[in-house]
Amino acid sequence: MRGFGGLLRAEWVKLRSVNRWVIALFGAAVLTIGISLLGANGSDTDINDKPNFVVGPTGAPVADAFAYVHQPATGDVSLTVKVGSLNRQEEPPERKLPGGDSMMTKLDDPSPWNGTSAGILIKDGTTSGSSYAAVFVNSSQGVRLQSDFHTDVAGQSSTAPQWLRLTRSGNVISAYQSADGNTWAKIGEVTPAHLPATAEIGFYVASSPTLYVSRGAGGSSVAAHMTRSTATFEGITLTGATASTWQTGAVRQPGDEGREVKSGAPNPTEFQESGGTYTVTGAGRIGPQDFNDDPVEASLLGVIAGVMALIAVGVLYATSEYRRGMIRTTFAAEPRRGRVLAAKALVLGGTAFALGLVGVVAGYLIARPALRKNGFAPPAFPDESITDPVVIRVLLLSAAFMALLAVFAMAVGVLLRHSAGAITLTIVLVILPIIVGSILPGTLPRLLMYTTLAGGMATQRAKPPTLTLAEPWALIGPWAGIGVVAAYTAVALGLAWWSLRRRDV
Repeated sequence: MRGFGGLLRAEWVKLRSVNRWVIALFGAAVLTIGISLLGANGSDTDINDKPNFVVGPTGAPVADAFAYVHQPATGDVSLTVKVGSLNRQEEPPERKLPGGDSMMTKLDDPSPWNGTSAGILIKDGTTSGSSYAAVFVNSSQGVRLQSDFHTDVAGQSSTAPQWLRLTRSGNVISAYQSADGNTWAKIGEVTPAHLPATAEIGFYVASSPTLYVSRGAGGSSVAAHMTRSTATFEGITLTGATASTWQTGAVRQPGDEGREVKSGAPNPTEFQESGGTYTVTGAGRIGPQDFNDDPVEASLLGVIAGVMALIAVGVLYATSEYRRGMIRTTFAAEPRRGRVLAAKALVLGGTAFALGLVGVVAGYLIARPALRKNGFAPPAFPDESITDPVVIRVLLLSAAFMALLAVFAMAVGVLLRHSAGAITLTIVLVILPIIVGSILPGTLPRLLMYTTLAGGMATQRAKPPTLTLAEPWALIGPWAGIGVVAAYTAVALGLAWWSLRRRDV
């Protein structure tokens, strides 16, 4: 045999010369496509039809609810206030979710769009989801300038008390902050998309609900517990606008207007004024409203079925030579057994990757339109394209996951030299952590995903890790998932190489 290239050609001939292996390899792609389409046709959501669903100026889903003291202002205007204090109150949640038996896990979100906020806001009316700009003090993120639910500019990391100023000049909104009301620092400028000549300007309080999730027994539930925050506003100065009476009220999500407060429950919105100082209590959140369901992942449900076919081929590719005694001929032609193992891994891995990529690309192209038709569509879910970087990453890593598992199965076959045992062991190593991870509560499944082959399923997710879904692999990121599978494969190949060197054949 002449060189490593000749060894690769020989291994390729072995792989393609066995008809049932070729059928199984192409079957892996077909299974990936078919099961993905079946899964897409069986999945649906009506989230876009919910009465409290709100879209912002860019057409993306948003949350927009807060207590607001405001008045109309035409043209260029400037409002200065001192946020004197900012305090948050939260009702302790029940120990368990309604109807659930699992303990709740608090979801901590450090995003500047969450937490407790008090500051100045100018807005296109008081309709939830309308264009706006705001400068505010956030209890954990300091002073921020935000606009239209997507632009966020960090100011100084200051807490209340803090002086704030919002100035409008044409369509440009500028924001400033000061510790003493005399020396001012500019935070930045924003240009809201749809701010009319006469807009509502004033000061506000928002307090994001605290989310708790219950995971386990194959499902997940999320509960939101209302929080309230109280802020004081003083030194209120409005210039460039005809003086008007300050109006008190709230911007509410659709469906929340007119909702009565239950007997004994705290009122989410309260206002008091004394000597020019306002004390405002508010609840709600202003910011993007992301949904953790992942249509890209849902369009690749067939990957797990394709993996099963590749595991069988990988094992048989290794064990058949032992069963038929062909391994002696192979090692006689190439005594360096590590090179034989490397050639097998490259040929099998390359073939599995190519066919896996065909399967996931075709599966995505066929299943995604079905999901879109079943409700996984804008505005709740982005209408991503196959050319989007995140989709390309998902497709490439999913194909790599399939290929690595095929190579891992081959290495297990070399170690055990028993087809049924090697296939069963590899499948169990993939499936068992998924089953166990779906049953365990809270964050316990995360450790399983970080330490088992099942973590590779995270390669199918386009969205960030989340605790809110039943799938245990949603707890980790895609690069961590593919890293775990790569590490397992490397160790298995190392053990297979060690085994080949120790044994006669």
